[in-house]
Amino acid sequence: MSLEVRGLRNQWGVSPWDRTDPISASDFHDVGKCPASDFHDIAKHPEVVIIGAGLTGLSTAYHLAKLSVRSIVLEAGLIADGASGRTGGLVLEGTAAGILPQVDSCVAGLRKLVEAEQIDCSLHLPGCWEIEHRRDDSGSMLPWTDAGARVAIAELLSGGTVEPARLCVGLAHAAVAAGAVICEHARVTKVIANREPVVEIDQDRLHPRWVVVACNAWISSLLDDVPPITSSLTFACATEPLSEAALRELGLAERIPFYTRDRPYLWGRVTDDRRIVFGTGIVYAESSELESVGSRSRDFQLAIDQIQNRVRKLHPALAKIEFLNSWAGPIAFTEGAVPLLGVVSDCERILVAGAYAGHGVALGVRAGELLANAIVHHESLPAWGPLNR
Repeated sequence: MSLEVRGLRNQWGVSPWDRTDPISASDFHDVGKCPASDFHDIAKHPEVVIIGAGLTGLSTAYHLAKLSVRSIVLEAGLIADGASGRTGGLVLEGTAAGILPQVDSCVAGLRKLVEAEQIDCSLHLPGCWEIEHRRDDSGSMLPWTDAGARVAIAELLSGGTVEPARLCVGLAHAAVAAGAVICEHARVTKVIANREPVVEIDQDRLHPRWVVVACNAWISSLLDDVPPITSSLTFACATEPLSEAALRELGLAERIPFYTRDRPYLWGRVTDDRRIVFGTGIVYAESSELESVGSRSRDFQLAIDQIQNRVRKLHPALAKIEFLNSWAGPIAFTEGAVPLLGVVSDCERILVAGAYAGHGVALGVRAGELLANAIVHHESLPAWGPLNR
């Protein structure tokens, strides 16, 4: 059964990712369809409640289960329904603010987990190009013209690509197999930071020992005492499949993903079926408004048109290219792009992670491991996080 069939948020367009769902009906719980009494039985006396079934929430559940701690993941929509399943799938090292302590080996950690659990997610790690605009042809160049400038390869960094939706559902399957519980259509309305945390969901209240808030752009809608988060939608398009000859002509035969280190911003990657994904553009909105910015809105259409027009001017081989997918996904960031990863000051048993500013694939998985170790082994979370200063 595909995630599309099960009702993914298609108001943000349809991505090209394979959303084949390996989780059987008995492996997760659809709170929107089960009686309240069944949910009470499922959620009775949870040790840890995790809010958000993206990469961070699922990784936290997985690592907790491996440490023999039972957790319940509450997802307002479906697994891979938000940023994690709609990202471009670039695997990057560290954070958007640079390589920081305790998150300096995220790519290796992701590879280890994928191999250990045999997750079929097309993880390829050839590196990632940082590219930049130049007025001359000095250095290693891509055969592109963008914004009136040539495009140079500035540096090859650690990283690569993954099919993000398949990574999410594969990680969910591994978490459930290890003992975690995942509840879809279970929208949390508030987290109360009392001496003991309280989680409100519809008319119910859960009283876990620990709460992990990992819902990215929606963090500030559940918690009052967190640093300011800017939420938005970012946009992407996927071309029709290209020939190997066309990819060589474009300088992308090696399938190395890229992103600009300067402005105007652009990122991209080649998929397994030889489509090129390009992404750029942001529409800012409060978290409560993100879900209403649909693919038929003027802002959405304008952002997609701008990407497609820009891509067609990069190289003659792209001048008449057709685009088979256009979509958006939520993104969140703090001032300075330093992620949230820490403890809420009003309650030491509420942990928060998110606002990765586009670096959330490998980092989100690593953050889940750090959160699990903080809960079970009382290990300190990184001091660099805005919550920990």
